Amino acid sequence: MRLALPARLAILLATTMSVMSFAHPLWNLGVLCILIAVIGWQRMPLSQIWPLLRASIPVFVLVGVCAAFSTPDRVLHDPAHLRLLAQWGPVRFTAGGALMGCTFVLRMLAMIVATWLVIHDLSVDEVLDLAARWKLPSWLSILVTSAMAAIPNLARRREQIQQAQQARGQRIDAGHFVQRWKANIAIVIPLLTSSLVTAENLGVALSVRGYGAHRTMTSMHDPVRRPEELAVSVLALIAGACAVIGRLAWGWGRL
Repeated sequence: MRLALPARLAILLATTMSVMSFAHPLWNLGVLCILIAVIGWQRMPLSQIWPLLRASIPVFVLVGVCAAFSTPDRVLHDPAHLRLLAQWGPVRFTAGGALMGCTFVLRMLAMIVATWLVIHDLSVDEVLDLAARWKLPSWLSILVTSAMAAIPNLARRREQIQQAQQARGQRIDAGHFVQRWKANIAIVIPLLTSSLVTAENLGVALSVRGYGAHRTMTSMHDPVRRPEELAVSVLALIAGACAVIGRLAWGWGRL
């Protein structure tokens, strides 16, 4: 069963509520494991997330280290987490700080995985249908769907321009940093020019199709709400609410 967009958005919202409620890395690791289990249940190619995570590794390291050395003692409720591991002048590195650094990294991991779960094999028609059912403004729907279509189109167009420049003898990846930066100007300028042409064509197409003539959008497909998807959405939202209530009432996931 392939989950529809509303159920995926419910999982994303529940993930956000959970990881922002829990401060202990083990609790956030549990949220991440549940997400991976959902992806396995949906038979999605988990290996496709690796390029996103690989590009974010420097951010993970930077955020984790900064959080480890800047966590104040007042947010650590367990005396064992106040144990000092190292100190350089005013900079203190505690056991709780190390756990908090892991927490921030796991939060980012969970949010990236949950976002990928939402956008994987997502079509523009699904977004437009959902926007029409939720009575969202037309400009917001066009903005979201245009951004969804623009990113892969820009990547494909950049690759085509790079291949064309290399066929003309332009060396893109050779030389030191400054030379490579100058060589990439030959890619950026035609990429920007083609993007402006695409934006103009999109505006003409919207005008021809009567964009703005009606206050509401027309649904492209009849909505089909399967009981399984409704159950997943309800369970995900209940889990997110329980995470928030458990954190505030009983201190779940505290350090």
